[in-house]
Parts: sequence; C-alpha cells; structure tokens
Amino acid sequence: MDMSICPWKYGKQWVYSITYDEALSDLHQFAIPLHEELGTPGHVEVVVSQIGITRNIGNSTFNGLRHMNADELNDLIARGWGIGNHSWSHQTIPPEKVDMEIGQAKKVLESCIDQPVILYCAPGDNINMAPHVLDACRKFGYLGAMSITDAINIPGEELFWINRTALHDHYYPPFFSAFDPYRNINLARSRSGWLIDYCHCPIEEPLHPSKDCSASQLRERFEVVLSEGGDDVWWAVPEEVLSYHLMRRHARIESVATSPGIQHYRVHLDRLPQGVPYQALTLDTRVPAAWCRAPSVVVDRNRQSASVVRPGILRITTELKDGSDIIFGPAAV
Repeated sequence: MDMSICPWKYGKQWVYSITYDEALSDLHQFAIPLHEELGTPGHVEVVVSQIGITRNIGNSTFNGLRHMNADELNDLIARGWGIGNHSWSHQTIPPEKVDMEIGQAKKVLESCIDQPVILYCAPGDNINMAPHVLDACRKFGYLGAMSITDAINIPGEELFWINRTALHDHYYPPFFSAFDPYRNINLARSRSGWLIDYCHCPIEEPLHPSKDCSASQLRERFEVVLSEGGDDVWWAVPEEVLSYHLMRRHARIESVATSPGIQHYRVHLDRLPQGVPYQALTLDTRVPAAWCRAPSVVVDRNRQSASVVRPGILRITTELKDGSDIIFGPAAV
C-alpha cells in the first residue's frame, strides 16, 4: 500500500486548541480581539440554563458576569469558533438528571446556534465524567467529552475522556505552581499530541487566579504556541480535531488498480459515527518521480492539486465520503 493517512490534518506534527468555560460575554474585552488579531479560532463551553443572563450559580467567582446570548454565540461561529455544552446547571450531575444536563441542554443549545453540538465539557471537576454521565453523552449523540485532567491527547486515544491543560495564573493548593507559558508544549511536540488549554475569562487581573489567567498571560501563551509551533502546529477548534480523530480511526484504504499510468485507491469509512462535521483527511502517496513535476489528483472525478512533501511523495488534504475514489497519475481522468 503506497497511500497512508497523516496523523494530523495538513501533515502538521501536533495540535493546539483553547476552550473558554462558561461562555462569558466579557471575553469580548481581551480574548476575542486577541484571537482576531492573530487569526486563530477559539471555543466556548456554554452553561445552557444561563444563556444571555447574568450568572447566578452557587458561590461562583463569576457571579454577576453575563453569559453570552444566542446572537453572540452565533457571532463566534461566524468567526470560526466552536461551541460545546458545559451542562445545564453547572452542578454535580446525578443519574436522575442526565436527561436535563446532557440531553435537554444539547437540544436547547443546538436550537440557539442552529447546528449540532458534538462536545460535552465536564463542569466543576471530573465527578461529572462519571460513567453514567459518559453513557448519557453517547446516548444523546455527542462524539466526545472533555475532562479536567491535565495531560495531552494522543492520536487513537479515547474520545470520551479528552484531557485539557489549565491555563491559570496558578493551581489550587496544595499543588501550588506558577504560570508557565510553555506548559505541555514540548510534550505535545515530542509525542505528536493534541494540547487543549482551558481558562474562563481573562481580564487585566484574573478574578480567580486558580481558575483563570490574565489577558497578558493569554497573549504570552499564544505567542509561545505560535513561535514554538511554527509551521508544525495545527491550531484548530476541538470539533475539527475530534472529526479528524474519527475519520482517521474509521478510514480504510483499498488499492483498486496500479499501472504505469495510474494509482487508484478507494477510501471506505467503516462504521463512521453519524454527525461527524468535518470529513477531511490528509493523505500521503508514494508516486513515480515524473508525477511530481506537475502534481495533481482526481478525487471523485474532481481534479485537485497535490503538493510534493519530499521526493516521490505527494500530499493531499481532501473531503471524503464512504467509497471515495482517489486517482493519481497522468492517465487519471
């Protein structure tokens, strides 16, 4: 087999995402303008019962701040952001409340943004990643669940326990720490991993230093990701990375025909879950040297460009469906 699937889209070596729990409107002060300045996407986790109202949840540090309304959430989507469910109430979820916290919250949020919600994000702590909660996520059609576990994610790992790194001024006692703009970056690079940061609403000084970073720390983190990552990092919303995980996991490549003039492959998406929003893969193919002079490929009868990534290797990133045909070579039509 001369065709292989790249671990990450565009042939990138590692992945970075950032999520903002709560979806507070004050993200417009510093975070959203910074993303716009750098041309990078972000992701918010919505407490669905609080959409468009002033926060009033227990003794939350963020009480008194307003949650984004439907128009603001749709504005983020137009900017290329992603939206996840952070539960209905931001409380501990017992078995008898999964229908509301996981199911109804998904339904209401989807009606607000007019698109599927495929990611659940545990509120509070990992008690809300309990088996009955994750079972409900699968039942109601989520494709992944994000935890509060500080670790990177490796291609092929479990998608109903996605790890995130706290982008906070410091950690809770007794595990005191100082802000580190390089945290987990070398690990993600060395293991071809997916690094997800999470914070809440960075402003001049964090409202809760163990739950948030400052605006200047957020900028420093982004600058380090971009400088350390260079051309090797894929900065993407979690929904797109999750989709690539699933496409890569379920894709099967069949070699249909090989001759001096063509290499014909067919991609099967065996048991790909319903609702995967981004169905693209990046594929590398070994070809004769002469084919690299004017590289091109035909995917489902549509001619596309290909790039030469090294001698004799062509790369394409393309949308696929079950049974897609990919043909390289001068005889391709």
